[in-house]
Amino acid sequence: MHEHQRFDEAAATWDDDPDHEKRQVAVARAIKEAVHLSRRMTALDVGGGTGRLSILLADQVASVVVTDPSAGMVQVARERIEAAGLGDRVRAVQADLMTDRLDGIYDVVWSSMALHHVQDLDRLLRSVAGLLADGGRLCIADLDEDPDGAFHADKADFDGHHGFDRKRLAEQLTRAGFADVSFVDATSVVKNGREFGIFLCTATKEQEPSGDH
Repeated sequence: MHEHQRFDEAAATWDDDPDHEKRQVAVARAIKEAVHLSRRMTALDVGGGTGRLSILLADQVASVVVTDPSAGMVQVARERIEAAGLGDRVRAVQADLMTDRLDGIYDVVWSSMALHHVQDLDRLLRSVAGLLADGGRLCIADLDEDPDGAFHADKADFDGHHGFDRKRLAEQLTRAGFADVSFVDATSVVKNGREFGIFLCTATKEQEPSGDH
């Protein structure tokens, strides 16, 4: 719960940090280069915070649903979406995909710097796979492995992942029903004088074995 509260409190000024903006612009560019987006696609943003990434990508797809567990972030996202004139195509909902059921099937799911906050990653990836159409694309931007936990050293109560080992994450995605897993370097972030790499991982949801339907 404490993490949600921290994000609730940080939401109003989150986008004022120029590093956050630079990161989202770089991630949006990496997604556009890695995945063929079209104006027929429906998109889902997992842990979308203030919705900045989805606002940057909104013109590439038909519609986006931005989800975040933090009520404060969702409130700011709604304000930002309206201010950008995107209220007809982008909406923000408070949802935690570990526990809340979402309606609909999506063509593409993206997520930026959210997965390292999720303890049970296998469960989240299965949940995301269930929301993607067969052949749908998943785009995850997150931290490369940070074994000594330096990135979150200033968060005493941080209980997520200290970045990700790419090979291990690829194995988790495969187990969750994804194929064609690939990684590119998306950008990096400097924190406390150290540089931390951020990757973009893309994967395709495998087709369900055809049953009798």
